[in-house]
Amino acid sequence: MQLLKDQLINTYLGWLKQNITLINDAIEITTPLMDRHNDFLQIYVVPQGDKLKLTDDGYIISDLIQSGCDIHGSKKRKEMLQTILNSYGVTKSDKDELFVEATMDTFPQKKHMLAQAMLTVNDMFLTTRMNIQSIFWEDVENFLIMNDIRYTDNVIFTGKSGFSQKFDFVIPKSKQMGERIIQTINNPSKSKAESVLFAWENIKNTRKSDSSLYAIINDAEKTISSDIISAFKQYDVRTILWSGRRQYINELSA
Repeated sequence: MQLLKDQLINTYLGWLKQNITLINDAIEITTPLMDRHNDFLQIYVVPQGDKLKLTDDGYIISDLIQSGCDIHGSKKRKEMLQTILNSYGVTKSDKDELFVEATMDTFPQKKHMLAQAMLTVNDMFLTTRMNIQSIFWEDVENFLIMNDIRYTDNVIFTGKSGFSQKFDFVIPKSKQMGERIIQTINNPSKSKAESVLFAWENIKNTRKSDSSLYAIINDAEKTISSDIISAFKQYDVRTILWSGRRQYINELSA
């Protein structure tokens, strides 16, 4: 088992080395996370004195605007964008670049948070569709409120890796049920599922043994791949399809 662990570490480190390149005055890092075009997300590291600036170089918002998602013309989307950025500690410049500042010590954590923010903002593309009346996590929040399900929103846990992981909602422990952590998935994809599973595995052992994760998936727009459902099942993640949410009211409100 130790040999396998070492092989996995060496393989991953080898992959990282191959995907970090010098471009003019910046270092380009290709991450394992994919955007909605199935392209790997890229982060640029720019030295600024004794600090580092990590930026998407404006790619995410520029791509949304070119695809018809009017970030600047919609009050609702502007509010959603700011909420996402605040949750991950990311700033938007006047030129629409998403960035964070880091030191060498905070670089891994800051890079992780920026990549997660990029992936989440990229997901805002789905709000351009005419039949989507509200942001999916707002729909989930309204569902919880209407059914008297107590919760705390936008909760951040520190995982065993030292990285912070943000989850949309947490239903506290009761006499009947353990703590229930909820992550909403508006745009179900392999990359998004992997991101949620990584976050869960990272914090799972830091929570009580009866804590559980629920993935609430928006299936209003497309059929959910059985591979995604199967992946969640293998990691003991409870999957709730939005179309069947009412079946879980008693379980969530217990």
